[in-house]
Amino acid sequence: MKNSHLFLKITVYLLVLSTILALAAGCKNDTNSEKDPSQNEEAFIDISNYAIVRRDKVDKIVVTKTANIKLAILDKLGADLPVQTDWYNPNTPPDPNAKEILVDQTNRKESQDALAKLEAKEDDAYIIEITENKIVILGKTQNSTLRAIEYFMQNYVFTSTKSNCLGAVEEKSLILDYTFGNILIAGKLDMDIDLVSTVFAVPNEHYSKILGYSSHIVKSSYPSVIELKYQPNEKDNGKLLANFHIGETPAVPNAPNSESCIMESTDGGKNWKIIARPEETIDKTLTGVTMAHLFELPAQVGVLPAGTIILSGNSVNWTGKSIVAIWCSFDCGYTWEEFSILAEGGATRYGVWEPFMWYEPSDGYLYCFYSDDSDPKYDQKLVYKRSNDGKNWWKEVNVCAFSNFEDRPGMLSLTKMGNGEYFITYEYYGGDDGYIYYKTTKDVRNWDAADKGTKIATAEGHTIGSAPWCVWTPAGGECGTLFVTGRWEENGDGTNRVFVSFDYGKTWETIENPLPFDESNDVGDYGAYGRSPCLIVGKDPSIIYYVNTTDVPETGRQRVQFAKLKINN
Repeated sequence: MKNSHLFLKITVYLLVLSTILALAAGCKNDTNSEKDPSQNEEAFIDISNYAIVRRDKVDKIVVTKTANIKLAILDKLGADLPVQTDWYNPNTPPDPNAKEILVDQTNRKESQDALAKLEAKEDDAYIIEITENKIVILGKTQNSTLRAIEYFMQNYVFTSTKSNCLGAVEEKSLILDYTFGNILIAGKLDMDIDLVSTVFAVPNEHYSKILGYSSHIVKSSYPSVIELKYQPNEKDNGKLLANFHIGETPAVPNAPNSESCIMESTDGGKNWKIIARPEETIDKTLTGVTMAHLFELPAQVGVLPAGTIILSGNSVNWTGKSIVAIWCSFDCGYTWEEFSILAEGGATRYGVWEPFMWYEPSDGYLYCFYSDDSDPKYDQKLVYKRSNDGKNWWKEVNVCAFSNFEDRPGMLSLTKMGNGEYFITYEYYGGDDGYIYYKTTKDVRNWDAADKGTKIATAEGHTIGSAPWCVWTPAGGECGTLFVTGRWEENGDGTNRVFVSFDYGKTWETIENPLPFDESNDVGDYGAYGRSPCLIVGKDPSIIYYVNTTDVPETGRQRVQFAKLKINN
C-alpha cells in the first residue's frame, strides 16, 4: 500500500480535465476551479477500509469489469480492496454502516435508491453516487452499468500530485445520460456522444409481419448508414438512411431468405421507420439481398445522376451461385431497381461477398471492392472492379492476394486521408487469426496485392479483430482523426473499443465504444453482434455517424443502434 490512508476526492471539473480523463458534457463548472482541491480537507473521503461489492448473479462481463475496478485502484493507489458479492445469510444481514463500493444493482438500499433516480431516464443513463459510507456505481441497464464502471475508472481513479486518492466531479450524486457523454484524449480528441438511438430491434412483431418472418428471427448484421448530401431537392439533404441484413444466418445453406431493410430518419437519427426492401429481380434463382453497403453518388456516372442512392450487395443460391450486384434508388431510398450484376461466384466458400462502393473524382469512375472466394489460386482475396456508367464493369484487379493459399483477407473498407493516401482495413484469417490489418496507396487503382499490410495495434499491445470499418475526418487535429472499428479487442478489458489514430495510422490509441455489446449474449453460433459496424463522416466533418449491431442485455436479443458523435477540437 502506498499510503496508510487512501482517499476518494470530491474535486472539480478542472482537475479532471488536467488528468486526461473523460467527462460528461452536462457537468457544471465550479466557480472556484482555479483553487487547488488538495488544500480542501472536506474534499477527501478515506477509502482504506472499503470493500467492492457487486450483484451476486451477473453476466461474466460485469464480473470482469468489477475486477477491473479493483485492479485500477491497486495499480493507481496501491490499495488491494476485497471484492465480494451482495449475497448474505438472512440470519446475518450486512452491516448498513459497512464501507462499500457498490457495483450494479445490488440489494443494498443505497443501490435501490440510486436506481429509483434513474426511473424516468433513458436506458443509457447511469449514476455515480457518494453517500456517507457507500459509493454507488450503476446504470439502468447492464450496458449503462458497464459505462458507469468505465466512467468511474476514467474519472475517479488517478494519482494526484499531493496524495494518492480517488478523484471525482464536484457533485456527490452524479446522474449521466450516456447519450450526452464525452470521450476525451487530452490534446488529441474531444468528442461528444450527442445521440444514441435504436434503429431496429428484433424480434419485433410489427416488422416481422412486414418482412414476412416469424417473430423468433433474431439475427441482423452488416448495418450501414448515410447522410443525404447530393439530392436535387434540398429538403431531402440531411435525411439519414440506414440499411442492415435481417434473417437467419446468411452463410448457412438452405437457410430462410435473407434480405436488406432500408430505414429512414428525418429527425437526425432519433426515430427510424422502414421504407423499402430491395429485391433480387434479375436472377430469380437467387434469394435475398445481404451483406450490403449503402452509398450516395456524389457526381454523375453514366446515366446515374448525382444523388443516386446505391446499395451494393449479395444475392445467393446456396446450392451453387452468388453474385455481387448494385441496386439504385432515385427517390431517396423508397423504391429500388436492380441496375447491374458485376461479379459472379459459387456458393459458401466459393462465392463473392461483402461489396464496398467508392466514387473516385480523379477519374470519374465508380469502384466496387469485394471479397472473392472464386479464384482457385487463393482461399480468398480482395479485389475491385470499376465502371464509368454503372452497367459495364472492367476486369477484376487484385488488392490483397497473398501467396500462401490459406491466407484469407476479407471485409474491406476504404477511406481517403488528408495526406492524399487511400487507407484500407481488412480482417486477416489464415496467416493471422482474424486480426485487422491495413495498408495504403497513393493511387486507388494500384495496390501492392502481395503486401500483407500492417496489423493495427497500440503501443501497449492492444489489437483489434474481425469485421473492420475505417473512416477519416479532417476534424480532431492537425492530421485529422482516423477511426477503425471491429468486433473484438485483444489484450483489452473485455470490451470492444474503437481504435483511433492522429498520425494517419502510424500510431494507435483506443477509446470507449459508443455502441458496445456483450458478445456472450450473441445469437446462436453466428457472430451477429458487431458484424459489421459502420462509420461515416457527415456533411459537417466534425460529425461522425455510427451504426452497430448490439444486444439488449436484459433479454439477450439483438438490435441495430445508431450514434451521432461530435468532434469538438
